[in-house]
Amino acid sequence: MQPQCDSHDALIERFLGSRYLGRRYLRYAELEALGICDNRGSLVSWMRGGGFPLAIRIPGRTGKTLVWDAVEVAQHIAQRCAAREIASPDNDEGAPSQRRPCSNDSDPLTAGRKDETCPYTIKAT
Repeated sequence: MQPQCDSHDALIERFLGSRYLGRRYLRYAELEALGICDNRGSLVSWMRGGGFPLAIRIPGRTGKTLVWDAVEVAQHIAQRCAAREIASPDNDEGAPSQRRPCSNDSDPLTAGRKDETCPYTIKAT
């Protein structure tokens, strides 16, 4: 069991920082301090959509406190970093189009337009 613990500590140190070594849970304020989120509404939306690890509810005298497993958060960040490396700038597959979409003649809002070309082209730099 010790090697897995060491790998978790290494993961936490690499993606969350040495300050969070030995921490099992993270509170919302710590997620905010790490720059992961800046409001609770977005965080809840991410959790509901499967884009962030689910919170753990800890009951207390003042209500329920939400905490996140530090290892799960570090693993999530590691996965996001790996996905970003796959979609590198050299890979044009995910790059935005160099031309804005134009309406076709069947669009009722452009009934009087005869020009087939789009006036909104982006110059490549």
